Amino acid sequence: MTCPELVSNYSRPTIKWHQTDLTVVICIQLTDVSDYYLRVEGTCLQFRYIQITKTNDKEYYLILHLFGAVIAEKTVHKNVGREIKIYLVKGLKWYSWLRLIKSKEKHPLISYNLEHIRETDHVEKPFDIGRFERYKREHNIQNIMPVVPSSDEESEDEEVDFSHFG
Repeated sequence: MTCPELVSNYSRPTIKWHQTDLTVVICIQLTDVSDYYLRVEGTCLQFRYIQITKTNDKEYYLILHLFGAVIAEKTVHKNVGREIKIYLVKGLKWYSWLRLIKSKEKHPLISYNLEHIRETDHVEKPFDIGRFERYKREHNIQNIMPVVPSSDEESEDEEVDFSHFG
């Protein structure tokens, strides 16, 4: 038995997105938008816009099940003429999203905004072996004695009082 294809009267807008360490920015590519509906909850974003023209009306509807959780109360959105920008605050900061939506399937209308790709510098700094000696000189420290437990303090289960080492 074959099922008929689902048909929708709604159009879907093109989306470009990018992320920072703290936010996800979604740009919905629509021009001359006057009034729209936006709802953000946890991992779901809903958007609706009706474009009214003299010849016919066109409805845009979008539901995105996001890759990660966002803090809905901190969502900011603005209409900048040619697009609607939605700033979502990540629930897990400094965690990079692999994609915008939960689904692993490629969505033809969603793309990463290439203007916001950042190169990450992973330059390994050589270990400065003399920094400990410089620290001692700068703070006028002669000797730093290691903490050596006495024979009766060798048990790992006992707590050590560090107050007399200050």
